[in-house]
Amino acid sequence: MGNQPTAGKEYCNVLAIQSGLDPAGHAGYFEDAIVIETPLPWKHEMYDTAGALPQALIDLLALWLERYRAGQPYNHRLLMIAPDPEYSRKGYRRVMFYTRDAGPFAQYAKREYLLPKDLFGPFALALYEARHMLAQYEQYRTPETDATRDILVCTHGTVDVACAKFGYPLYRHLRNTYAAEHLRVWRVSHFGGHLFAPTLVDMPTAHYWAYVEEEQAQQIIERNAPVAALRGHYRGWSGVDYGLLQVAEREMWQREGWAWFDYLKSGEVLAQDTNEAAPQWADVQMTYRTLDGTEGIYTAHVELTHRIATKYSTEEAETHAYPQYAVTKLEKQASRERNGSQHSAQQALEKQLAVKV
Repeated sequence: MGNQPTAGKEYCNVLAIQSGLDPAGHAGYFEDAIVIETPLPWKHEMYDTAGALPQALIDLLALWLERYRAGQPYNHRLLMIAPDPEYSRKGYRRVMFYTRDAGPFAQYAKREYLLPKDLFGPFALALYEARHMLAQYEQYRTPETDATRDILVCTHGTVDVACAKFGYPLYRHLRNTYAAEHLRVWRVSHFGGHLFAPTLVDMPTAHYWAYVEEEQAQQIIERNAPVAALRGHYRGWSGVDYGLLQVAEREMWQREGWAWFDYLKSGEVLAQDTNEAAPQWADVQMTYRTLDGTEGIYTAHVELTHRIATKYSTEEAETHAYPQYAVTKLEKQASRERNGSQHSAQQALEKQLAVKV
């Protein structure tokens, strides 16, 4: 399954690995996501012409695009998953709807449905545009699967052949090795970043991963290896919408370990370069709360170090100069427990930690 060059074909992901392209900061951001079971094949025109997707979903996508062009944020994500002989039910379509809390959070909340195939289009439209109509679909809810972990592996070869060549073997390995009662593995449509293939999204935590081989697959699923081993495979967390903040969040994870993924977190940009389109630096902050209620704050300074030019698509000769960033300063402020007790200024000072990365 290795990402090895193939004669006559320059796969974008192979070139990215050879160039040393760091995937940090390249996780997709969304406030809500709808994941819909959709039979293959997934062709280029499927988002524009009814077929694989019903007209109601085509209309919804067009509405989102119209609003985006009018200046509204585009914080939705539509993904398709391929039917599975074990998971699927003939004549029905599975729909997973993910939403995030407005404040600090660790994972997206999920509501899952199993709908007759002629209803999932109108249901999706009602989900976003007519919430008052959702009660009629409650009979199709499957709350027993709301807590299920879903691994979404991109195998969408019509977008880029690298995702089929490298993503499908990873999907088969994960599906055959790790699928269990509370962990499902799916083939998923394009979610960005095919030059990071094999790439996957771990839901409901929404962590994006890059260059995943069998060794990394085990570490991602089991979360029992030193986090340093996966540093160069972590694209970032969808919970923050700013690439430089995602870069900083990786360093916080590297310091805190796997428990960091379970902390309630929120992030913000404190200051940044005036060139918002291509910032050279940023000062960012993340607040967090551990499982035992302890609160803390990380601040970080992130800087552009260099750019790496590499092909963004296997079938295109054009290259793109990808910015590469480094966290040059990381500070962890004093933690406090949420029990009403106050630490003295001396205690807070002693707990303060400043780390050069």
